[in-house]
Amino acid sequence: MLDTERILIVDDDQAATREVAGFLERQGYPVLVARTGRDGLRTVRETPVSLVLLGLSSRDMDHARILREAGQGATPCEVLILADPGTLDLAIRAADGGAAGCIVKPVDLVRLGIIVRRVLERRDLLRDNARLSADLAARLRESEALLAISRASSSTLDVQEALRRICRELTRLIGADTGSVYRHDAASDQLHPVAGYHVPKAMLTTLLGTSLPVREQGFLPLWEKQRAVASDDVAADSRFGHEVFRRLRHQSGLLVPLILDHEVTGAFYLVWWTERRCLNDRELALVDTVAGQVAALLRNACLFEQTARERRRLDVLYALSRQLAAVHDTDALLSLLVEETRGLLGAEAAGIRVLEGEDLVVAARTESAAPLMASPRIKVGESLSGRVVATGQPVVSEDLHEDVRFDPASKRGALQEGFHGFLGVPLRIHDQAIGALNIYTKGHRRFTSDEISLLSALADQASLAIHRTRLLREAEAGRHLVERLYRVAVSMQASWDRAERLAAFTRGVHEVVGFDRISVLLATSDGKSLEIVSAFGEDEPAP
Repeated sequence: MLDTERILIVDDDQAATREVAGFLERQGYPVLVARTGRDGLRTVRETPVSLVLLGLSSRDMDHARILREAGQGATPCEVLILADPGTLDLAIRAADGGAAGCIVKPVDLVRLGIIVRRVLERRDLLRDNARLSADLAARLRESEALLAISRASSSTLDVQEALRRICRELTRLIGADTGSVYRHDAASDQLHPVAGYHVPKAMLTTLLGTSLPVREQGFLPLWEKQRAVASDDVAADSRFGHEVFRRLRHQSGLLVPLILDHEVTGAFYLVWWTERRCLNDRELALVDTVAGQVAALLRNACLFEQTARERRRLDVLYALSRQLAAVHDTDALLSLLVEETRGLLGAEAAGIRVLEGEDLVVAARTESAAPLMASPRIKVGESLSGRVVATGQPVVSEDLHEDVRFDPASKRGALQEGFHGFLGVPLRIHDQAIGALNIYTKGHRRFTSDEISLLSALADQASLAIHRTRLLREAEAGRHLVERLYRVAVSMQASWDRAERLAAFTRGVHEVVGFDRISVLLATSDGKSLEIVSAFGEDEPAP
């Protein structure tokens, strides 16, 4: 028997009260006694009681009020009437008012024991039924919420709209005041807010304008377990020591990481502004189940987005390939290429430098890259572009300001223009670096291997365009040379006179080779010296 199964006797009949209390205590029940109705009411209000034995003989008692208050509260108690023979009518009215039964004095103790046991058993049964009903209702709410979350996760909704709906259902399910959902941004390596639910207007800007860092020291303990983390006193919890939580000024919080391939790909953050909320293991397990469903949604979204990016990239590469085959204006093609590169990779600036002799010259650039590439010529190894060509390997920097690998002079121009992220890949022809394709970002940027591969593919297109142009120029120059040689040969064969043929020869050599002075010297008849027999070009003293 539970210690809380207390029985309260409210009766001014001391002899009967003493007899009944002694019997019940021998049966193992804790018994409380109130001599007056006022004491009985106070006990009912202040002490958990399972059963009230209410005598009707006392004139100071408001029996109806005791019945009414005994039936109130989270766990109402049962009432048995102890009636004198002269109060049976009152006992019947009390029974109609909600009493569990009536026992007439003098009390039959054996019968009383049976009735008390049955009343308490019925009370336990009702309490169990109430608990089961509440649990069933909670399970039903959970099932409905999980069904709504599952539908949103598997729907064709826009990802942001799906996350908004899931955030709403999760916030309601756990009973939080406010909820927000975040998604990982690879470029900044932070979790950016994408939706919120029931956000107070005063906190709208703060909550939905604050990103959560992934790798900062203050957040690492929250991510490392890859499970939901809760606190009923965020301000005093060292795990929630990051200044992000201090901005919100709330009592309790629940951070739910969304894990994809062992990496944080998003998160929910639920807030109780003033309530000190402790979550039990079952609630935390439920939250982790939801997190698993949402992680699957994000996996599908990532695959869809990746497919869309690949399709877009293939479309661009195909378009560039077609233009490469059809367009003879390399400058226009390279200008188009840097614009497409900037858009595809989400950069703020892009440009190409090409090796010309010992210098790197500007071949194409976006308008935003003009301040970065103001110098028409730079040396190999000079600046970031020169380093790419010198090493023949991609050069990547997440934050030029913090990157100590580079000489300050080589990155000064980018930093002065407010650029932090940098990615440069070499242009190659026959495994030789002939230039560099670079992109710049204003914010910090973690470039993925996929992005480096894409930029390299675009650089290959630029290399092909440049190589094709050079081949065309060489072919054109060769054709002109053959034409000039042919004209020289024809002019020499036009006459059998030696002087005329030599004159045609010197003119042809001047035209083909381009020297300022052409002279033909032959040995004299005695073989002891050379004499000029034909000359063309600017007058010079004879040797």
